[in-house]
Amino acid sequence: MPLIHVLNASPRDAETKRQLIAELTETYARVMEMKPGTIRVVIQELPRENWGVGGVTLADSGQDESLTS
Repeated sequence: MPLIHVLNASPRDAETKRQLIAELTETYARVMEMKPGTIRVVIQELPRENWGVGGVTLADSGQDESLTS
């Protein structure tokens, strides 16, 4: 049973997470030639102050990993 674990510093709405889970599952199943029902996806959202890049938290750095903002 494969497990895809996504760590994300930018919380998203439920619909966006549904789409991500569906597309990750579809892609993994196709590439690995597996049944989609055997694939598990976990999205773990962490506060930006719990992520550090270059010795600075994302909250303090002003970095935005979003392409739409």
